[in-house]
Amino acid sequence: MPDKKSAANNAAAGRINKLKASGIRTRNAVFTAVILFMITFLLQFAADNILPARENEITEWRFVRAASADEIRGELSEYSQATEENRVSAKSGAPYMRLQYTLPELKEDIRIVVKTAYNPLRAELDGEPLFDSGYGENSFSGSAYSSALIKAGGERTLDIYLYAPLAFSFRAYTESAEIAPGESFSRYIGFGFSLAVMLFAAGIFVLSITLAARSRHMRRMFMLSATVFAGGATAMLYSLGQYSSLLVSPYWFCALKLSELLLLALSYVTVCICCESALKHTAVLIPVIILSAAIPVFLTAWAVRAAAALMTAAQIYIIIRANAVFSSVASADVPYAGYVRGLLIYSGLIGIYDTCALFLGIGFMSGYLFICGISFMCAVMFVIYCRQIIYLDIKKYERIRQLYADSAWIEDITGLIAKMFLQKNEREFIIDVAHGLSDIIEKNSELNDETVDVHTCAGLLENGEFTEIFNSGPVKECEYSEIYRHLEAQPIKLLIGNTSADMLFQLESHGAVIHFENIMCGVTSGMQNILKSAYMNLYTAYQNLNLKKDVTDVQEELFINLAAVVELKYKATKNHLIIVSALSYELCRKLGMSEEKARLISLAAMTHDIGKVSVSERIMEKKSALDEDEFEQMKQHTESGFNILSLQKGAFFETAAVIAREHHENFDGTGYMGLRGREIAPAARLVRVIDVADALLSERSYKKPWSEDEVRKYVEEGKGTLFDPAVAEAFLECSDSLFELRRQITEDKDI
Repeated sequence: MPDKKSAANNAAAGRINKLKASGIRTRNAVFTAVILFMITFLLQFAADNILPARENEITEWRFVRAASADEIRGELSEYSQATEENRVSAKSGAPYMRLQYTLPELKEDIRIVVKTAYNPLRAELDGEPLFDSGYGENSFSGSAYSSALIKAGGERTLDIYLYAPLAFSFRAYTESAEIAPGESFSRYIGFGFSLAVMLFAAGIFVLSITLAARSRHMRRMFMLSATVFAGGATAMLYSLGQYSSLLVSPYWFCALKLSELLLLALSYVTVCICCESALKHTAVLIPVIILSAAIPVFLTAWAVRAAAALMTAAQIYIIIRANAVFSSVASADVPYAGYVRGLLIYSGLIGIYDTCALFLGIGFMSGYLFICGISFMCAVMFVIYCRQIIYLDIKKYERIRQLYADSAWIEDITGLIAKMFLQKNEREFIIDVAHGLSDIIEKNSELNDETVDVHTCAGLLENGEFTEIFNSGPVKECEYSEIYRHLEAQPIKLLIGNTSADMLFQLESHGAVIHFENIMCGVTSGMQNILKSAYMNLYTAYQNLNLKKDVTDVQEELFINLAAVVELKYKATKNHLIIVSALSYELCRKLGMSEEKARLISLAAMTHDIGKVSVSERIMEKKSALDEDEFEQMKQHTESGFNILSLQKGAFFETAAVIAREHHENFDGTGYMGLRGREIAPAARLVRVIDVADALLSERSYKKPWSEDEVRKYVEEGKGTLFDPAVAEAFLECSDSLFELRRQITEDKDI
């Protein structure tokens, strides 16, 4: 019980630490976003109110404010005077405004430009109309930009009538009738930015198809491209409203506000998909978007305010939910998650500010900032996933290449051992082993695409002395007796060096030594597995030289021994394969299977993890949690095991291959391959329970062993989800005898 309490305390402490770390990351992301927002706000505030007016800006307006349009008609008898320091400002309850300015004598044509917060206005020059963007008809305009050409002439009076029931902003300046190239470039830089973003989105889409085809990153890349494209489209609408008077209709203003909401919604969906999080929370956005799109159709200030309230609520919800998604994933799932999260919150704050500006009657913050934040977030994520896809593709290629190499040498060793079991003469046996292993080592020792010539010799012990019976190269004066004395005292009579290997085959009265050298690429961990697996089976063949064992049995024994080599190298317990085999047999019998069927499944179960031979040694021996890429590689061991075992024919290999591929499948379809229920082979469903139970009962570097009662409870709770209910029920019914058998195997020192 103290162990359970300690484990519970450790688990609780782990959860608390995780929550603390998540809270710190959230606080840092919010803090960063707020700092960025404040810097942006102060810069824009300074540009609008503190910095000197731009050249040719008109600031000295006479203006009046009123609650109705009629109050500001006629002569201006009483008015406020604006200056460069105290510019034109709005007043609550007085949405109508008239601004008047006396133009001095003009010697050449000029252009008057007025920028507002999408406020409808009408301009008159000495009572003659210059331009009109819906003043007196609409509550807002689709364009923030209005301009008109003023011919050269004497002193004249310029009147501008403006209606601002929502946000208000007013800037006016004159410019040359013929726009200079530099000014033209700065004017259209917004269009260039919008087009660049949309082209970037198209590039992401093309790369998505090229790089991510058949990849789990495909939908991530597609959503990134869709979000960036939406950002470009929103930037285009904003640019048209800021530098063109073409989009005067108020519907364009509604379209711009809606596109901003859609862009933020898309960014949230993209975050969910990139973090492989559930999208159920996005459903709430659908009615919000529909209402936000429908309300402004009435084209009244209050309709837009209602839509703005919905948008603000949706934006706050999106930021909170997206932040929760980021908090629930590891940094390995979304690299640079802190930066991406900060950018998302920053963009959301700008969107919320612009929405609130409708109520407060203040000017909007630059739409480019909002769009840039979203687009830059997507660009960062795009670069991350491009890197991951390319990295994973390279790794996948290397895994496939390694798989073929593993399959090739396993097949070579199988053939060699089968041939050796048919040998009748010891001398020929040793010569064929030396020659055959030398060929296998050479095949797996290519250096810079050049085949290395491995040097091999073999000596046969006869009458107390060694006689050399094989020498494939310049191996001079091999010390067979010295190798014999050294290996004779070893439990496994195999010695592997950096570029050499020695093996001893020994019977009571005689023996043989085989020596390999000049393995120029070095004896890698994979080569060690090859030599160990080959030696274990060849030694059996040597000892049973006259028994003529069946070739099929030889192959079965080879693969079981290979599985044992893998297990001994990486597992914390050397008895795992024996336990899985023995307990599988007992459970098969409990389920009513025949003796023959139970024996077949129990033997095949011993090779369930044989595919780990193709997994990187670095990953297999890692003590901490695997990252996303490493876990993907680890998952491949099921497919690798299937491919290795399915190369052979017979009932044993058919059963073993299926168990190797499907022993990590959950009954509810949440396993490696997503197989569900009866789609999973019966033998794999059975081995799944035994494998999990033994793993839980065993001590690992990352956990303490569970108690038998805890394992029973886990299996009980996993019925119908992790495990086949019938198999789990049978396991629970005979769990006492299964656990007793496991204890006997664990305590047997001779195993």
